[in-house]
Amino acid sequence: MRCFVGFELVDTCLERLRQRIEPFCTFLNEELDWKVRMVLPKNWHMPGLLFQDLNEDERFEVWQEVKRNVGVGVWNDMLFPWTGLALWPTPRRPSMICLDAPAYPEANLWPLASKLTTLPFAKADTTHFAEYRPQITLVRFSGPVSRPYAREWATPTVRKVLPLVPPSAIRFDRVSMFLSDASPKKPIYTREYTAGI
Repeated sequence: MRCFVGFELVDTCLERLRQRIEPFCTFLNEELDWKVRMVLPKNWHMPGLLFQDLNEDERFEVWQEVKRNVGVGVWNDMLFPWTGLALWPTPRRPSMICLDAPAYPEANLWPLASKLTTLPFAKADTTHFAEYRPQITLVRFSGPVSRPYAREWATPTVRKVLPLVPPSAIRFDRVSMFLSDASPKKPIYTREYTAGI
């Protein structure tokens, strides 16, 4: 079962972010004819540990450790230096538009990092975690990427309407374990466990 541990935004932050992203997405669709759709705000999250294949017992074991970390306040008051929206995974062939932050080596100091050499934690995408780069997927592209999005993204037309998202606008108040069923049309995220932080 593909799953991940992710951090979820405070509801008021979700609403403020939606107010910025929704008109931008409409602009891309209607003014530039970009084939994009806004991800539902309830699905906006910052992925942490990613796993490709954990059974139910293994997920429960991982979650117990996540809960323990929540209990000692490991993720209290997370604040990342968000640099704004970016085309992901590469500007030349994007599949999404994400809120982006620089690589965050401090993630390797999170207690979960010390578990990555033991099962079931060793089933995580340890490369992703070693080069941890905070991002929140806000908009997805529909269909094949067949136009010079990177060049258009850099034009004054887009830059002048690009939403500004200051770091203080993004706060997290819960961590969840999601089961993920990604398809080309619509990824489905199911929360298996959730805890407040």
